[in-house]
Amino acid sequence: MMERIRIMTANLWADRVRAREFADQVHHFSPDVVCTQELNHAAADALAELYPFGEMVPSRDFLGMGIALNRPGKVTALELPHKGGLIARLEPGDWPMLAEPLEIINMHFAAPAPQQVATALVARRRQLAGFEEYLSTADDIPRIVLGDMNSTPVWPLYRRLAGRFEDAHRTIARRYGRFTRRTWGPTATSPRLLRIDHVFVDQVKVSDLWVVPLAGSDHSGIIFDI
Repeated sequence: MMERIRIMTANLWADRVRAREFADQVHHFSPDVVCTQELNHAAADALAELYPFGEMVPSRDFLGMGIALNRPGKVTALELPHKGGLIARLEPGDWPMLAEPLEIINMHFAAPAPQQVATALVARRRQLAGFEEYLSTADDIPRIVLGDMNSTPVWPLYRRLAGRFEDAHRTIARRYGRFTRRTWGPTATSPRLLRIDHVFVDQVKVSDLWVVPLAGSDHSGIIFDI
């Protein structure tokens, strides 16, 4: 019987991530599920050596995504305007600690970059509308929504998601008397300035959560246990 499932989310900054070092980090932390945004081909190949299941959709730009699994699970695409997501459904027969199916949704919302704020905000609204449409017809099962939301807690997109789901990072910080940690900085080595990577949960209890550096990325990763 599995005592927990460990999950990782990581934005790899496309070709800037050091794929082999990232794979070493993954091996060290031993997550059962690895959700990636901005996944390039080298990182996808490195993950495929460690994980026999899941789905990798790498790209040389910022559209690559993946969900790597160490046990069987059905991974499907979530078609959305601008940039879609990936959905993994884990079944109790393959994941013994689960009493019922669990859905993990890997998301990457459009970034409101200074040179294209208006375009990005329109794209984000369309992504969010498509995501909420999916949720309106989805099964009522335990669910985790994670990834690079490109939204701090003061942004409307975050508040919309936090109104529907529990922010696991904030819950864990309060439970253990910690501060939430920022996850993004302008370079791989700069201090993290904004908390824009998130883990939202519904009907899921997170027992602990950590923010960890990613080799070569401008984002930190998040690892958590359920």
